[in-house]
Amino acid sequence: MKRFDVMLENDISDYEGEFSDLIHQAPAFYRLMTRLLDDKDLPRSISPRIIAAIAYFILPEDIIPEDRFGPVGYIDDIYLCAFVANEVMEESGSSNIISRNWDGTRPVIELIREILDREKELLGNEKERMMQYIGFNED
Repeated sequence: MKRFDVMLENDISDYEGEFSDLIHQAPAFYRLMTRLLDDKDLPRSISPRIIAAIAYFILPEDIIPEDRFGPVGYIDDIYLCAFVANEVMEESGSSNIISRNWDGTRPVIELIREILDREKELLGNEKERMMQYIGFNED
């Protein structure tokens, strides 16, 4: 069986539509989440959120399903990874843990901020439902 990130790369390789600049970073966001789990500096309290982000990527029927929307369906997965990565930075007090585990083609800290700033454009009003879907409450 192929690794999930390789299958993801194949799925989006020819995509040139809406949000393509972000969608082409999807495999790197998936790898970021998996690498963070092995990072010795990761605050363990955030591990369940990272695991949830990984699982969300793999789920076939999430808030914006890939089967129905094609590669655009990865936009909610990418948003969740950016959200969790930002939480990692906040809880660890540093962006170094994110930067050293990133292999995407764009600078990751700027990319995370861009994605979070574009929440409404990317998710519409679905953020709360997505967070409930993974069992995360923002209090």
